[in-house]
Amino acid sequence: MFEYIKYMFNVSKKPLLIWIIAPGLYLMVIPFAFSSGSSLEEIMISKRIALEDTLGKNETILKVFGINDWEKIWTLEGILSSYFFNLFFPMLIAIATMVFLNKMSAKAEENGTFEFVAALPMSRTIIALIHSVVIVTFGVLLGQVWSHLVYLPLIFMGDSISQTLEYSSLMTAALQSSLGGVSFAALGYAAGAVSGQSSRLWLFGIGLLAFEWLSSILAGKMELFDWYHRHISSFGAYGDPYNDGIIFGDLSLVLIKILIFLVIGLIGFNNRSLNLR
Repeated sequence: MFEYIKYMFNVSKKPLLIWIIAPGLYLMVIPFAFSSGSSLEEIMISKRIALEDTLGKNETILKVFGINDWEKIWTLEGILSSYFFNLFFPMLIAIATMVFLNKMSAKAEENGTFEFVAALPMSRTIIALIHSVVIVTFGVLLGQVWSHLVYLPLIFMGDSISQTLEYSSLMTAALQSSLGGVSFAALGYAAGAVSGQSSRLWLFGIGLLAFEWLSSILAGKMELFDWYHRHISSFGAYGDPYNDGIIFGDLSLVLIKILIFLVIGLIGFNNRSLNLR
């Protein structure tokens, strides 16, 4: 098992580092937009005024960008809890997790590198369980790393930043948002495990993400999407965890989806022929 874990990180270390560092550094810059006397803060104020009567009152466009409250996104807390955690965190974590997992599963079968794994003294069940643990662990840890990078400037430059963040609330919101992204990646993994095809992994993973994003945009306009967004969607499961904390119903919904997808992947991986050369 140790050899397989070593193999996973060897074949995936480049995308792993890229996905940890690049979005994290981007998010790390956000607090500086709220530095006292910052020109960025002045730009944000002028942008808010300029967009108030157009974008600010267009509910469809706001939903496209995952904005629940126009007023809140002009504060440090609001831009994270009402914008990033609603849309971009789940999307980025889903994509990053599928990139990471694809390198060691369906894509590895297609390019022949999975033969090394098949030769290891491990059952298919153990391999599938390791992949399942990797999906959840990587997705959650990625969200926590990014959130800590957002919080880091407040520790060292808090006096020069006009707004602050609650540490525990930030980590709670990141956890729920990360699990939303993991649910999309888990379906992608299940499709890849059942079919052995990298294209299926991306089709189903990103397909579910796109459908749930669409349901959040059309919620309130079409009854089907409204019901789906309120009761099933990973995008719609959360409310405001930054301010309200973890709600058991929200968390259990996404955990159940993840579990169902991982079980499908486990069964499918055990029951098909591997694409070995």
